[in-house]
Amino acid sequence: MASIQLDTRLVFPLRGVSYDFYEEVRRAPGNYHVRMTYHDGTLEIMSPQYRHEKYSRRIGFIVLAVTSLLGITCEGAGSTTFKRRGQGRKRGWGKEPDQSFYMASASKIRGKDEIDLEVDPPPDLWIEVDHRGSSRGRLPLYAALGVPEVWRFHPRQASLWFGRLEGGSYIEIDQSLSLPMLTPQRVLEALNLGEGLSESEWDPLLRAWVAAHLARSC
Repeated sequence: MASIQLDTRLVFPLRGVSYDFYEEVRRAPGNYHVRMTYHDGTLEIMSPQYRHEKYSRRIGFIVLAVTSLLGITCEGAGSTTFKRRGQGRKRGWGKEPDQSFYMASASKIRGKDEIDLEVDPPPDLWIEVDHRGSSRGRLPLYAALGVPEVWRFHPRQASLWFGRLEGGSYIEIDQSLSLPMLTPQRVLEALNLGEGLSESEWDPLLRAWVAAHLARSC
């Protein structure tokens, strides 16, 4: 399978794609840098821009600072491809999160180099940055993969949504399931601390903020 050359400004939806074809394209060495979303025969292909990656990294930074300073077990899975075959030629689901973390299920994947959702749990926390569109329409895909909690951040609106999987769909929640000390407002506050700063400049401020505002709530 030849690699796919993309204009990073575009998203390509392909219809009527089999799950086997998706897996073949996903495995092609030249496509490692490409993000793909597969949902029941529809394949979308994109390459993220810097603004998207910037906020993805920074929200991940917050999760790592909180778990590290508060002694919470955490295994980051980053943008690992999580996929699962369905029943039928064009049935199945696959996607790379912008960030993902194992906390309650960390012990089940510790020491592994590969994650297979046929035997391994999905990440406890899945984070999406909605820079060029909305991930709301992809919530059924995350539900099909069994992800317990999803965060959706919209940088243009500076808004953050937390959702918990319940009865096959996501309901909005006002505090994190995985990290109950965090609310959308607190995550946004932590992000704002780094406005105009490099990650290295922001890091000590973030850690001081966690110690001052979150340690006493645990």
